[in-house]
Amino acid sequence: MAKRIEPCRKSPEERLDDLLSGHREATLRNEGAKYVARAIEASDSLPNGVKFFAWALLAADAKDEDEALEALETAESYLEVARKDLGRRFTKEVGELRFLERGIALRSDRGEFEEALRLCEVALGLGLGDAYVRRKASLLRMV
Repeated sequence: MAKRIEPCRKSPEERLDDLLSGHREATLRNEGAKYVARAIEASDSLPNGVKFFAWALLAADAKDEDEALEALETAESYLEVARKDLGRRFTKEVGELRFLERGIALRSDRGEFEEALRLCEVALGLGLGDAYVRRKASLLRMV
C-alpha cells in the first residue's frame, strides 16, 4: 500500500521565506524568473499573500515584456490580500520588490503614461518613497 503524502503545514510566512530564498539563489544563476514561474505552476496551494510575492517577482524578472505586464496585473490582484494576511512582513518585504519599477518603465516605454502614473500612485500608496514621487513628476511632464 502506498504511503500518503502529507500536505504542507508551513505558515504563510514560512512559505514566503522559502519563495524568497529560492528566488535569491536562482537569481545568482540568472534563473530567477524560471524559478518563480515553476513555483507558481507547481503549487496551487500557495497562500494568496505569497502568490502576490511570486507574481511580483515574476513581473520584475520576466524576460518577455508582455509576460512581465501580465504578471504585474496578477500581482496587483493579490496586493490587498497580501497586505492583510502578512501585515508587518508585507511592509518589510514590499520595498525590496521591483515589480512596480519595471511596470512603470514598460508602460512609459510603450507610451502608456496614464497607466504608468497609476502605478506610481500604487507605489506611493505602499509608502515606497521619493523615487516614485520624482518618477511621477517626470511622467506628468510627458503627458
